[in-house]
Amino acid sequence: MRSATKEAGAMKNDFMTESDIDGMKRSAILRYMHKLGLYASSTPSPVMSLVSLDDLLQIDAQREKDGFPKKIKIRRTLAGPGRIIMVPYVEEEQLIHGDFEPNEEEDDDFPDIVGQGEGEVGDVIGYATLGDGEGDGDEEGDDPRAGQGDGNHGVESEAYELGKKLSEEFKLPNLKDKGKKVPTDEYIFDLTDRHPGSGQLLDKKATLLRIVRTNVALGRADVGNIDPAKLIVGPQDKIYRVLSRERVWKSQAIVFFLRDYSGSMMGEPTKAVVTQHLMIYAWLLFQYEGLVIPRFIVHDTGAKEVSALGYFRQSAGGGTLIASGYKKINEIVEGEGLARDYNIYVFQGTDGDDFDDGTQAIPEIKKILGYVNRMGVSVMKGPWARDIDTRFEEYVKRANFIEQKDVFRIHKMSSRDVTDEENIEAIKVLIAQD
Repeated sequence: MRSATKEAGAMKNDFMTESDIDGMKRSAILRYMHKLGLYASSTPSPVMSLVSLDDLLQIDAQREKDGFPKKIKIRRTLAGPGRIIMVPYVEEEQLIHGDFEPNEEEDDDFPDIVGQGEGEVGDVIGYATLGDGEGDGDEEGDDPRAGQGDGNHGVESEAYELGKKLSEEFKLPNLKDKGKKVPTDEYIFDLTDRHPGSGQLLDKKATLLRIVRTNVALGRADVGNIDPAKLIVGPQDKIYRVLSRERVWKSQAIVFFLRDYSGSMMGEPTKAVVTQHLMIYAWLLFQYEGLVIPRFIVHDTGAKEVSALGYFRQSAGGGTLIASGYKKINEIVEGEGLARDYNIYVFQGTDGDDFDDGTQAIPEIKKILGYVNRMGVSVMKGPWARDIDTRFEEYVKRANFIEQKDVFRIHKMSSRDVTDEENIEAIKVLIAQD
């Protein structure tokens, strides 16, 4: 514990839950195993191949048909506005010799990772980086809405195309926005202008109304008893529609992605959350024809806005205070006046663990539900909460947010061995329009 504590800067945190502390210990154990050679990294090494990625994926699909598990997987990372880096990698079986379950009796062999030595409960004992260990997440001073480039060398694709594919292949629903539209640089030509006397298409309804008004003004027609045979038609009574250039107005959206990066979210829960959020962003881009601004918020006991790259690779560590994330979103929305001009979405990932009993979170959620089109929460449940409600679930039920299905959705799922199919099912629940 001593060396791990020094590595983390011996940061004192008064909001550490038992799950956060357990997550930090597991992180330290995995790092120690790696140093001892007991853990084989799954980081793919670059290998030159004369076969295209599409060919390899077809071979892998045939492998699955033959009854063998797939080898090739795709990791997607948001590299900037509308840009996705897809990194293929091979997941091989790993052999670990013997059981590795350090306990108090083994403190002589593993003095730094099993809770022995200096430090108090609540000390941050380590950080684990999401992904393959490249980089250290967001750096202080980064532009939160930046994210140009990352350390990965993969295949770049358009998030819009991924959103289109997801919508078509998995029959994701279309959106019902709040009708907030902005002018774009696009124009169409339509028969929208009216012109008396000449034009391209006679507007019969407008022409008849103009004829009646003219004849009433001349005393040739009785409003209560109009005789069409007695009506006269002047040249200016004929109203035509004229082809005109019209600016296209479209809906625009801002989506806030919020995730817990405390100690208890280390590893699989975070990977599942960021995968879901990347897919949701792509789906929104397709729905809003590219007019979507993503904003990324991470929190432990405090919240901060980070870049796209920082969001997808921010280190895990610290205690948990979910309300800090909600407060940050509300500060941004209120401070920038976003609710006036944008359709706003909030999608959150958490394991449900929280130091707060809802006293701080409930008022902030109420504010969010007052302006959002949809707030969707994925609760990644670990073994400790598989059959019981987490603290987050308890106070959400107590506040009756679950009953507000038009703006609030929650999906609970296991955080272990999450498949793409399970992530898609979670997304369907979070964005459902029923």
